[in-house]
Amino acid sequence: MTQTITNYTTYDQAYYYADLKRLPRLSEEQRRHLITGLPTADNPTQIKHQLIESYLSLAKYFAIDLCPKSRYHRDLPDLIGEANLTVVEVIIRSDLTQIEDLTSYLAAWLRGRVKGASINDGLVKINHGVWTRARERGDANLIDALDHLLSLDEQMEWFDTDDLEEPQATPLLPTEAAPERDPQQRAQVDTLLSYLSPRAQAIFRLRYGLSDDNERRHTTNEIARLLGLDRRLILTTERDAIARLRALALGKATLGTRNGKPYILYPDAHNTYTITPEQEAALLQGCLDLQGQGVIVTGRRLAKEVGISIDHALMFLRLHRSETPKEGRARQRQQKLETVCTRLEAQGVRVTSPRLSKEAGVAKKTAIDFLKARRSTSHAA
Repeated sequence: MTQTITNYTTYDQAYYYADLKRLPRLSEEQRRHLITGLPTADNPTQIKHQLIESYLSLAKYFAIDLCPKSRYHRDLPDLIGEANLTVVEVIIRSDLTQIEDLTSYLAAWLRGRVKGASINDGLVKINHGVWTRARERGDANLIDALDHLLSLDEQMEWFDTDDLEEPQATPLLPTEAAPERDPQQRAQVDTLLSYLSPRAQAIFRLRYGLSDDNERRHTTNEIARLLGLDRRLILTTERDAIARLRALALGKATLGTRNGKPYILYPDAHNTYTITPEQEAALLQGCLDLQGQGVIVTGRRLAKEVGISIDHALMFLRLHRSETPKEGRARQRQQKLETVCTRLEAQGVRVTSPRLSKEAGVAKKTAIDFLKARRSTSHAA
């Protein structure tokens, strides 16, 4: 009979991966079906357990992807444990029926928790020289113990003994029951939040206390630590989401779809600058001059040509340009390839992808794709 392994941190990770493969796989449609049936289910806890098991492979992926390559042997088991605990916490404590895309929502939490655990892997920061001298003396295990993540198994060892009594803990926050919430207003808030990205939803729920299990408003620094994001990104995402929601309420924005989901379309979300008629005329003339020189019009080039700020130039281009710089460079490459190919054919030279790539100054793959498209067009004609 095969022995069940539970203390994975003392064994090879292959045991854990083998156990993951035995868990049933669920498609996104099956997950949505389970979440839809949660309100009327006789045993909602069992459904949540099925969802947890189906997302453990996603937790393993984030732990492996975000673990520093030089610390696989030391930190990977602990990061997998941290990711698994995050999956359990989010699915058990969240109202899953109000989350539009559970996979994206979980991915945002997993990325933040695993990054935070990987960065804060020890209280004592030990430099490379100390590690080198410890290896020479044979004391590397002592240094590793100082700088090692506390594993899940080590945290759970406290509960294995029955002769210890749980210490009395004084709550740090008030324990009074939260006031009654208006169900209609709560549903309206959840609907508005569903129009935002998964990252913006996670930030909003923490910033304004909209989580069912925790209605405390978190600070920006707390959110940055919880989600593993930069503080400036937290502030930028919050400002952008507020601007979009306010514009939707005032009728300045509309609802569209992105990746099959509702999304607030607000082109003026980042347009905080105004352009005077004189500036617009100068910018238009600058565009014409750059195009006449055969130069691709970018915000930086246009700002330098006209002598205006790059923010005004970018806003002008968003409103007036017919092609992006990427499209312009692709068009120039196509024209150069056409010219070189025509010249080589006129000289009676066999056009091959290495020769065309060298003559036109483009990547070999670009030349191959061009020749394939040109030959397919000629065959069709």
